[in-house]
Amino acid sequence: MTSYHLLFVAPGGSGHINPALGIVDQLVRTGHRVTVVTGAGFADAVTAVGARFAEYKSAFDDFHVPDAMAEDNAEQLLNDVYIADNEVMLRAAEEVAAADPPDAVVYDIFHFIAGKLLVAKLGCPGVRLEGLGTNEHYSVWEELRRSLGQRYPEEFDKTREEITALLTEFGIDKPIRRFWDEVDPFTVVTVPRAFQPEGDTFDGRFVFAGPCFSTHRLQPQWTPPAGDPPVLVVSLGSTWNEHPEFFRACAYAFEGTPWHVVLAIGEFLDPETIGELPANVEAHSWISFLDVLRHASAFITQGTIGAVMESVYNGCPLLVFSHFAAEAEPTASRALALGLGHPLRIEQITAEALREAVSDLTADEEVRRRVDRMRQEILDSGGAARAAGAIVERLSPS
Repeated sequence: MTSYHLLFVAPGGSGHINPALGIVDQLVRTGHRVTVVTGAGFADAVTAVGARFAEYKSAFDDFHVPDAMAEDNAEQLLNDVYIADNEVMLRAAEEVAAADPPDAVVYDIFHFIAGKLLVAKLGCPGVRLEGLGTNEHYSVWEELRRSLGQRYPEEFDKTREEITALLTEFGIDKPIRRFWDEVDPFTVVTVPRAFQPEGDTFDGRFVFAGPCFSTHRLQPQWTPPAGDPPVLVVSLGSTWNEHPEFFRACAYAFEGTPWHVVLAIGEFLDPETIGELPANVEAHSWISFLDVLRHASAFITQGTIGAVMESVYNGCPLLVFSHFAAEAEPTASRALALGLGHPLRIEQITAEALREAVSDLTADEEVRRRVDRMRQEILDSGGAARAAGAIVERLSPS
């Protein structure tokens, strides 16, 4: 068997790096060599799956998205940091590739600019990783633009100049919109085809592997309290989580009930702002959803792709609350359209309404059946093993 060297470029965020590391784990286990360029906070996770870690310092490390969104020029600020982050990743990956040329570059959709430019420079195959696939009939970028009410990046003079300069540097002579929207030759999608909007329109350029988990992440690490109480998990994700009043409401709504509540409050929120918690509630800056959801009966989530997939993989229905996170809209709305849970509205964030919403969800047998069917679709999709196999097959001589 031919052994390949694969270069992964992955943003330093759990929702992006975890699927990549699931695939990396399988590639390493089957005899391939992998280098992963990502943030320093994931160095141990990279080496734990047997890959080589290479660091890039993200432009987002010193950028707080909620603060930027409050500014009048929010779109320009977001464009600036996004392009800067892609360029920082690009330069870091170029250094790695110069010292140790890869046989292929695998890049997350978030860093597609860096990935596509690196592939053009190296002349090697590229593999794109996407949570929701994008083709001629469906685009997650278009969904995000509509949900956020934003313009195309090239409509901003500074952004247009920055992208044009990068395209010129790498010898790419095409309009920005075409570069941005064109369908790549090969994409691995980390949802099952049944979850993908317009799924039947995706052809052989796409492999729907479903969520990709590393072996390490599948090992139990969290143990529920004695007595096997029903578990409710609550999260607002990693970006829009600075809402202590929301977490406080969820905590105290279930005080004195049989429920055990697990709050994932994120690294930006000071636990002291929530106050003293009831005895049946625990709070974490970070906790593995994959681990705790295996014990959960309900999950209050903003509805991002990783959270939705990990919940359904564990057979846990969703209460989707994307009020603070417009960027979750594509997957949140898709999960609800497929009947994998119930919506949770801002006016329901009261003790009585929250208890009623959780009770209604867990009593909904039709939701349970749909979650079980989608869980089977996930299992049938093949996960990390299928994704890794498809990548190697792509590189192997026909």
